[in-house]
Amino acid sequence: MRVTTAFNKLLRLPGASVVGVTFGAEGVVVAVRLRRRRSRCSGCGRKAPIHDRSTRRWRHLDLGAQRCLLEGEIRRVRCPECGVKVEEVPFARPGVRHTRDFEDLTAFLAQQASKTVIARLLRIDWATVGRIVERVVEGHLDETRLAGLVMIGVDEVSWRKRHRYLTCVADHIDGGVVWVAEGRSAATLQGFFEELGGDAATIQAVSIDMSAGYEKAVREAIPHAQIAFDPFHVSFVIDVFSRKVVGWQLATNMRTDLVLDALRMARGLRSPGADVALVHHSDRSSMDHPESHGLRGTRDGPFRMRTRIAIYPPCPSKALRASPDQRASPC
Repeated sequence: MRVTTAFNKLLRLPGASVVGVTFGAEGVVVAVRLRRRRSRCSGCGRKAPIHDRSTRRWRHLDLGAQRCLLEGEIRRVRCPECGVKVEEVPFARPGVRHTRDFEDLTAFLAQQASKTVIARLLRIDWATVGRIVERVVEGHLDETRLAGLVMIGVDEVSWRKRHRYLTCVADHIDGGVVWVAEGRSAATLQGFFEELGGDAATIQAVSIDMSAGYEKAVREAIPHAQIAFDPFHVSFVIDVFSRKVVGWQLATNMRTDLVLDALRMARGLRSPGADVALVHHSDRSSMDHPESHGLRGTRDGPFRMRTRIAIYPPCPSKALRASPDQRASPC
């Protein structure tokens, strides 16, 4: 079997054929040729005359321990609608030096690992990971996701330190998130209704917490909609060894006592009457952060923190790499 035939079967590039393969210090360079004779604009997709030609490379999925680079001649076209544009390439997004397969893999890994891990694994820049994820998500967004909404839920989620929040809007019918924006004010949610435009008239019910900002935005944008308030907040403490819930507390406000009461329950159930060491893993919320609400000393006695506090998302196992006397007992 010829090398080009083998690589055609191996890579299966849509709309292109392998015409040559070379091995060098930079990796495996695969020469490709587009099968389409007529050039199309990458902006609007219509056929257009050729303006000029050049050679371009795209990063593809690695072949074993070697980088794989696709190299081919690409044309720029004179589009009457978009001007001078690079022609459409079936295996890569417009204006990008990575193939679709490579970017789809990067976006999938971003759901499983941090950007630093992905950058080291795929041997790309840290900032490149974020740009790739944005392109992939934008390409997979359903353009009709905001049409015909009837019942929606609005809530915020903490995503960075120092009180950085995202406002999320979910469709209660199918359970999917349809809109996300940074911030948690009335102006943030108002941006959602402005994007909806006339489609906001179909919304009949909105569930929100007792945030005055969210309530204001809803009543101003869709006064006909019914508002269902969610006045309750729950704090859970989970044993990372047994994966069981060992403490919980329900409250109508998000105060630090909510977390402290759940931790007291967990301590009492695990080691009643014992002065045990506690390793506390929390998310980035200031309410859950032990240092923010004085977890080292409470009115019921001190929670002795003998090891560093691990803030999620780092893996809990890394925080437990301490000497045996520093580790908290799982029981």
